[in-house]
Amino acid sequence: MDGTTGEAKVKSLAKALKILSCFTIQEPVLGVTELAARIGVSKSNIHNILSTYTSMGYLERLPDGRYRLGLKILEYAFIINQQLGYPNAIYDILVDTAGKTGEIVYFGLPYGDKVLYLYVAHPADRMGVLPYRDILGETAPFYCTGIGKAMLAHMPEEEWLSRIPEERRQYQPNTITDLDAILEELRRTRRRGYAIDNSERDPNVRCVGVPVYNSGGSLVAGISTSGPSVTMTDRKLLECAGILQNAALKMRERIYR
Repeated sequence: MDGTTGEAKVKSLAKALKILSCFTIQEPVLGVTELAARIGVSKSNIHNILSTYTSMGYLERLPDGRYRLGLKILEYAFIINQQLGYPNAIYDILVDTAGKTGEIVYFGLPYGDKVLYLYVAHPADRMGVLPYRDILGETAPFYCTGIGKAMLAHMPEEEWLSRIPEERRQYQPNTITDLDAILEELRRTRRRGYAIDNSERDPNVRCVGVPVYNSGGSLVAGISTSGPSVTMTDRKLLECAGILQNAALKMRERIYR
């Protein structure tokens, strides 16, 4: 899966579809004025698009007049999920890996210059007590996440620049934003076989990630485990890296596309 796109052939359709991309985990509900400003069209034009989306189930209009994504989107999400074939192939491995690491484990896909977090597994004995948020369904940049750096480092080097945004946000004091430093970090990651996020995306959280290949040897995803920096010592990061690499080998035997 990849979020990269070429130039839109039908610009009116592109604007209409862009409305759907405005809804995120952080902003699940938006009003007409907000959407019109973001898309760059008049309120009357966007109202017609929103009415069409609502009548077809792609959006839902709330009592206060604002909108959120409709269940039709969820229907398509289930179809895509089944087509990918990942739930049956990898979820039990994720759960087992979470138990072995004692931390949350994520499975994500490359999506343009970002990671799309598709699945998450918690250690059974720590459900609901881990002191950091789930990011299931969110996206995050490759350059500052363990799972993202793990995937990007194992892509062809000539693709790296297209996957690193020109404007890089300094999420935390440890976030690496200098391009040369990012490229060197990717080369270091590729040599050792796993990536480290040293509180670069979220405060006081350390993460280790590894790439996931399919049975044909193509890079398709990544897995990572995250924990509080006080317990995710260098020794534990190395231990978790080995656990994740074993999990990735098991996934490779089951993923055929």
